[in-house]
Amino acid sequence: MKFSLLALLALACAVLATDDIDWSKVRPMTRTPQFWRRLPKDILKQYLSEIRNLPAGARGNARIVNGYIAQPGQFPYQVAMLSNFAGGAGLCGGSVLSPNYVLTAAHCVDVATGGLVIYGAEDRTNANEPSQVRIAFEQSGIRLHPNWNPALIRYDIATVRVVSPVTYSARIQPVTLPRLSDVGNDFAGLIGTVSGFGRFSDSIQEASTVLRYVNNPIQTNLACSIRFPGVVQPENICLSGDSGRGACQGDSGGPLTIVRDGTTVQLGVVSFGLALGCELNWPSVFARTTSFLTWIQENSDVTLLPYCY
Repeated sequence: MKFSLLALLALACAVLATDDIDWSKVRPMTRTPQFWRRLPKDILKQYLSEIRNLPAGARGNARIVNGYIAQPGQFPYQVAMLSNFAGGAGLCGGSVLSPNYVLTAAHCVDVATGGLVIYGAEDRTNANEPSQVRIAFEQSGIRLHPNWNPALIRYDIATVRVVSPVTYSARIQPVTLPRLSDVGNDFAGLIGTVSGFGRFSDSIQEASTVLRYVNNPIQTNLACSIRFPGVVQPENICLSGDSGRGACQGDSGGPLTIVRDGTTVQLGVVSFGLALGCELNWPSVFARTTSFLTWIQENSDVTLLPYCY
């Protein structure tokens, strides 16, 4: 699973029967005109300049490199999100914060009129999975960060309240947020994991029906800024794109995690990547959760861990 200036959003609605989703009409947000219209032209020009300098063989790289299909229940905090928009539908990821709230990217739900959260899915299209639960959300339940800037892709984080609480199970569990003492830690060099239902090859246009994941080292923001000059901010965290690994279209809003002392901790929310391909060794860029801990607590019912678990 990889990604490109990613973001995915979605269709389905609070009034649509949860087993009546027309998946053929659901597409990643980054493939919709409304997403591209907001991006600054200088960013797009920079991508084009970089891609021209890549070896011809790299431009056509369509390998699935070190990506895996998740085992059932391996990522119980992962959700798929479908959001309703005036111009169509899209797919995003997210993570379970509590029975009432999920964490996702702002670009996944900005201007959405509502949508659907799919919990506990191994195959997002199979409503008959015993572990799968689908709960709607309404526009009133969407809370965007007040500094969210779609043109610059900054402060790309949001919480969403579902219309009724989900019941936890072996395959539906909340993710752990970083502790307050983690603020200022760049986590560079640690192995991060990004999961989602996005595209898993540049040669495949559709998002994955099954949950996938990849692992790679977390980069310093300085190293990441070389690829995205002027775009990466202190509120971002980056995963190395070495060997073509990373997030891709459809993974937006999903979690970047590490395992620390046996606990899975979410360090980031998938925000963007290279628009021209997901397997070109460019970093995946995330909203850094340690930069938003207080905001997340104020805009959900999560209680932050102080300075130790």
